[in-house]
Amino acid sequence: MQKSSKSIVSFIIILFFFILANSKVISSEINDPNIKFLEEKLKEIIPTYKFDIIKKSPVDNIYEIVYGGEIVYITSDAKFIFESGNLQKVIKDENAYFFKNLTEESASEGRKNLLDSIPDSKLFVYGDSNNKYINVVTDIDCPYCRKFHKDIPIYNNNGIKIRYLVYAIKTSAKKRVVSAWCATDKNSAFTLLKKEEKIKKRYCDNPIEEHQKIISSIGISSTPSMFLSDGTLILGYMTPEEVIERINN
Repeated sequence: MQKSSKSIVSFIIILFFFILANSKVISSEINDPNIKFLEEKLKEIIPTYKFDIIKKSPVDNIYEIVYGGEIVYITSDAKFIFESGNLQKVIKDENAYFFKNLTEESASEGRKNLLDSIPDSKLFVYGDSNNKYINVVTDIDCPYCRKFHKDIPIYNNNGIKIRYLVYAIKTSAKKRVVSAWCATDKNSAFTLLKKEEKIKKRYCDNPIEEHQKIISSIGISSTPSMFLSDGTLILGYMTPEEVIERINN
């Protein structure tokens, strides 16, 4: 649970929907006919829009559309769509009110499902643990990404595997990343790039463009961005000790 970081206006809007729903929390139903209606309606309204799943939200007549780590809400009649906001549950303990970010919970689950579907063979992977791992969005020019890369031995020594998705927008950067991927030892070549050293130009079939699409679908535009195995997002650099403590707890 966390205190809301949204403005008072956002909070009032969220609270309005809870009042409108009489604070009644509902569970998803496997055979909800309205989900099929919304799937067809979305194809009609936004033919190019992609989504993974539509499911009931905890608020009556509001449904959740999940695409990777992106969450959008739609009314049951498909007349209203809410985006770029967080649905937060109002919780009261003995002394005060708190807010539980339901949107972030769903986003974490969506990110986890998407990232877990990517095989190691399509990523730069350091370490071989199957139980503990971190998915990291990195690039070859960001200073804090280089700092994180130097920490990899610490993670590996603690049984944690690092799985890299590489953010490369500039053509020049993308060519260098592709050259590393196509090297005989791609991990060593990628480490050289992290050290700002030159490597031999190469080209082969590669997943680097696919990396860009995945990164876009989970809504990330800054590096480094770390995703724990449960989908929890950590933006920016954090020391290995801090990250490992979060993984173990």
